[in-house]
Amino acid sequence: MGEILEEVEVSVTETKDAIESWMNGVELQIVHHKTKVLLVRNCKVAQRMQIDVSGHVIASKHALKQLGVIIDKRLSFNNHVDYACENSAKATNAIARIMPIVGGSRSSTRRLLSIVSSSMLRYGVLAWNVALKTKRNRVKLNMTFRLMALRVASAYKTITSEAVCVVTLSSFPPPE
Repeated sequence: MGEILEEVEVSVTETKDAIESWMNGVELQIVHHKTKVLLVRNCKVAQRMQIDVSGHVIASKHALKQLGVIIDKRLSFNNHVDYACENSAKATNAIARIMPIVGGSRSSTRRLLSIVSSSMLRYGVLAWNVALKTKRNRVKLNMTFRLMALRVASAYKTITSEAVCVVTLSSFPPPE
């Protein structure tokens, strides 16, 4: 939209005024407590911006959550990877508390329940797949997938990641 913060503020104000005008014309209102501003920048200097929406001042955030995906000011999605891995690990651990680690329920049941936590991990991946380019995020995601594979295989944590993935995949027939 612009290189200089003042240009961005002018452009945002003009766009906001056009949207407010249209919404007033169709008898709709902006919900102020749900309105957020994210200033996307790739520079190191932290810049902040405020906009005025019908008398309510809204300050820009460092990150915001939109449709379950956390978007940060540099579009690195590190915050989202952390959030997704944490929630997926919580779900996996909740499943582990329900089922014994060794013995217990069948592996197909454990695999089905691990699909829930892996789908939580992969939600919105088309939006945040750029985060997979960094080693930090790949390591974090691999650790979470390893935890799920250990639960599915009923394996001990001393097994290598590669081995538990082979055991997990080979214990299930391929889909027809």
